[in-house]
Amino acid sequence: MNVPNLITVGRLVAVPVVIVMMLFLDDSSPRVFYNKLLSLFSALFFALAMSSDMIDGYLARKYNLQTIFGKFMDPLADKMLFIAAMIMMIEIGRIPAWLVALFFIREVAVTSIRAIAASDGIVVSASNWGKYKSAFVSSATVGLMLHYPFLGINWKLIGWVLLLPSFLLSVGSGLAYAIMVYRKIMVMRDDTSHSSA
Repeated sequence: MNVPNLITVGRLVAVPVVIVMMLFLDDSSPRVFYNKLLSLFSALFFALAMSSDMIDGYLARKYNLQTIFGKFMDPLADKMLFIAAMIMMIEIGRIPAWLVALFFIREVAVTSIRAIAASDGIVVSASNWGKYKSAFVSSATVGLMLHYPFLGINWKLIGWVLLLPSFLLSVGSGLAYAIMVYRKIMVMRDDTSHSSA
């Protein structure tokens, strides 16, 4: 297993770590300092894990280390990480369940389309729109995880402001991905039918 794939695996391992860290968050607790500290550490750990996506992608492209495993697991690790963080914020009231459900449905739909494409021998890497979506969603999630004002910045407000473009990019990139996969499948099937004619 090459270095980019190991970084991807590390991001997968980060998922349960984030869940465990966020299990102890309680915005109604009188121990505000403890909750602020845990929010800060959880957000920083999440941001570090998500930023590793840029590193493994850069290494894979620069040294030609792109693999089938990386193409599938790299975007899946990102999805699992931010969805897990969002789910953990439902109980403490930092994000509504219906919004998390919409993000979750989008990710399941895209993953299903990717699996359908793979059954036809088509592997499609994440598009630029998907990368923009990931950047916005990650930033919004960090803001909501921080929750409290740090360095005089209203991180909760920033998180909510970034959620709208995050959702729009999620829907748009999902549709673009579906259309791209559909076209590739049609082209491949046309080529197959012509070669067998």
